[in-house]
Amino acid sequence: MLWGAWYTGVKWHSPFSARWLTIVFGAPVPLWFVLIIVIAASIAVWKAFISYLHLEKKSTSLENELAELKTKEPKLHGVWNNAQTFWHMGKRGEVPMMQIGGWIDLTSSNTRDILYLLAASIGDSRAQIFMDVEVRPSVVNRAMVMLFIAPPLVTDTTRPFTATIVVEDQFNRRYRLPTHEFRATPGQTPPPPPNPENPEPVLHASWSGDSAWGWVSPHPDEDPAYMIRGDVTLLIDNIKEPVLVTGVEIEGAESFGKFNNFKLDPSQPETRGMRLHFRGKAPAENDYFTVQLVFKDLRGNRYPTAPHRFNPLPIPERVSIQRGHR
Repeated sequence: MLWGAWYTGVKWHSPFSARWLTIVFGAPVPLWFVLIIVIAASIAVWKAFISYLHLEKKSTSLENELAELKTKEPKLHGVWNNAQTFWHMGKRGEVPMMQIGGWIDLTSSNTRDILYLLAASIGDSRAQIFMDVEVRPSVVNRAMVMLFIAPPLVTDTTRPFTATIVVEDQFNRRYRLPTHEFRATPGQTPPPPPNPENPEPVLHASWSGDSAWGWVSPHPDEDPAYMIRGDVTLLIDNIKEPVLVTGVEIEGAESFGKFNNFKLDPSQPETRGMRLHFRGKAPAENDYFTVQLVFKDLRGNRYPTAPHRFNPLPIPERVSIQRGHR
């Protein structure tokens, strides 16, 4: 306005008088000047609006990050043991099935709860059979993650198979294990289908809740000798005569010590206290031990039982490894 007054010839000898102010505010202004002022004001307002949006977005992002830090979901971390991972082909009855997995070290973060891994899948293929895995917080959990998938994802048993296994816990939360190349190994020859007219003998074993395992060697790293103990109820089906049980085995381990033979009558439960000694296959630390026991009789027949998880002894027992079963 002042520039407009000067531009139209308003005199400056009486500034800020009523007549001067009237002339100043009423002075005509060129249109091009008004346009410049409007454009400059619009640009300033637009820049201020953009700055406001940027600050608002940054504030929202910081709030989201803070909320994420406050409500972090549990995470699962794993390292595969390359020497103990594999895949191979097998069968379940007449249905082809793929077995894949192995030993892995698992840890968790953002949680103090025990994670129970109850299911697993590879891509859209969910495992038909999955061995449950327990992951305790603040420790390294050495566990076997093993999947049985039908139909098989691949059929060329001479080549390794790269896969990402996704596991699921008791709260239906899913965790991706590290992508890993599983080496191909020969599968076990599947047993012949059962004959309904002459079914195979089946041995059932139910261990007590306090069944446990523990080292019996003072130096398990040098002499991995351990013991399994507990009360077990045994029941054998599909036999016509009693069988005399003369020993028990674990695949990949060596049994030693004295074994007290006992008799199993057809379809009659037998409860016994057992103390079994082995060398070899066992967890590296004092951890839960899931293992399958195979009993054998006087004729050399073998009776595998369902895998059972034995509790670790709170304090490893240091007993003489020369002592046998009770």
